[in-house]
Amino acid sequence: MSQNPRVSLHSVSVVVTAQFHNPSILNPDFLASREIVPADWTVAETLTTPPVSVVKYENGVEWSVDQSRLTVAEQSGPEFGDSYRVHRLVVAYLRKLPHVPYRSLGLNCQVSKPQANPQRWLIERFGAQWLSDEPAVLGITPKFALDAGDAVCQIGIGDAPKNGERIALECNMHHQGPQDVNGLCAAIERWPERQTFILSALAMLLGSQT
Repeated sequence: MSQNPRVSLHSVSVVVTAQFHNPSILNPDFLASREIVPADWTVAETLTTPPVSVVKYENGVEWSVDQSRLTVAEQSGPEFGDSYRVHRLVVAYLRKLPHVPYRSLGLNCQVSKPQANPQRWLIERFGAQWLSDEPAVLGITPKFALDAGDAVCQIGIGDAPKNGERIALECNMHHQGPQDVNGLCAAIERWPERQTFILSALAMLLGSQT
């Protein structure tokens, strides 16, 4: 695949599904006392209920969990880094709660790329020129699934109307379950090579002349 396209990173996240998460345990005291997050982090918002719980920190890290899905996200970028806090945090959480019946894992990032007239560009880039003269067709949002060995890399592409002329990309490295804690943690720790794969895939899909 060709060199990395000129894309900007916005956020990185980890999603762990389970047969049953327990949202009522997720709160700032639990995360700090179990040494999952540093005790000196400042909480910006928190909600703890049986069906769903949320903890947001001022540094941009956000936890949310319902009975089937744990999501830990952080605002990042615009440059890509060698490591991110969310991966260490989720590994620590999983190690503290090894008996939850975990299922699948998603390693995700949201990125964007400047592009004039993004919807026309998407139509032309992905071979749907025949749609460009159809007045009822407002745009396309292609989604790709790529073989990443023991994972599937899924990339959804659309425009970002709230942020001007940009293409928005939702990137997900999906690991099918069920998996135990050791398998999940090992997969999370492989994020650097997964990020390299994603950037290479974006270069292939978007073109290197960006």
